[in-house]
Amino acid sequence: MKRVLLLPLLSLVLFSCSGSRTYVINGTLEDEKYNGEYVFLLPLDGVMPRIIDSVQVKDRSFIFTGKTDSAQVKIIRMRHLLRLDIQELLVVVEPGNIWVRLDTVSAAGGTPQNEKLQDWKEVKMQADETMNLLRRMSQTDVDQETAARIAEQWEKVQTDFKEYSRIFIDENQGTAVGRFVRDMTGAGQ
Repeated sequence: MKRVLLLPLLSLVLFSCSGSRTYVINGTLEDEKYNGEYVFLLPLDGVMPRIIDSVQVKDRSFIFTGKTDSAQVKIIRMRHLLRLDIQELLVVVEPGNIWVRLDTVSAAGGTPQNEKLQDWKEVKMQADETMNLLRRMSQTDVDQETAARIAEQWEKVQTDFKEYSRIFIDENQGTAVGRFVRDMTGAGQ
């Protein structure tokens, strides 16, 4: 009797362990003009030939599924000409349900590392936008005092973002998203 119960229990444990490695990326696009186009999931390093997964957009949506032994940062993109309208998206392929929205400003979430990567991306985009505005202001005809204030603000935004990234890296050590931000910014070194 114990053997009869042990076999189904062992099967259930093995099945549940293998299922925990599964990821599902549910993606959406805002416009039906992308129906029939392909979305690609490829390694971050972009080295070819590598394993590239692709799916076709149907009803403004797409789904990638698979198994992964470890979390990896990958890129979701569309063909070259469509990248003028659809922002490429970094996504952490990790076990769980990941949502993706491809648009002029793309976004992802649904799993712990994707939520964190999206938060970091939003802070980075805000810092980039502010620094771009300050750069444009510095290129206008301004007096020395204003130019000095603009330069101070530029330095503050840079310093604040570097500190934010350093803290982010410290809080996410040993994760794919922590390694990515460290490699991207050099802030953890």
